[in-house]
Amino acid sequence: MKDISANGKRPGEAPLHYCLDDELYEELIDAVAGERVMSLALWEESVSDEGGVRPPPDQRILFDLDLYLENRMLLALYGTALYSDPESSPLRGWQQAGKIVQTLINNGIWLDEIAATEEDELVLILSRNHVPQLYLNVSGWTVEDWENLPGEQ
Repeated sequence: MKDISANGKRPGEAPLHYCLDDELYEELIDAVAGERVMSLALWEESVSDEGGVRPPPDQRILFDLDLYLENRMLLALYGTALYSDPESSPLRGWQQAGKIVQTLINNGIWLDEIAATEEDELVLILSRNHVPQLYLNVSGWTVEDWENLPGEQ
């Protein structure tokens, strides 16, 4: 589990956000909206794993993942549910979700829209040609710069 200090920051890193207010919305619009997703890292564990107990990989529905954007910004997303449609059930399974997101990235996908749930949780809408392909309902997030894509030195 990731170490979150009392001031809302992981040691030496960007602040962790849980609620999308107007100020954070504007910051995200300016920093990441409209950017192409270049890569991702999908973690086998999630901060949402209760009591450190991991669900079986094929049953996981909440994921921690990093989205690497073309403008060299990294969105670290925690406790994220992935939906192919807002009315559908979330994607299930670590390998299945990873394959779907990687295929979308390989075919070209953009962080097209930023929205919020009724509870002010962050929702990211990934699109191709402004047609939504994937909805990410995010429990917590940070925004940072990245230097190398996963697998690069």
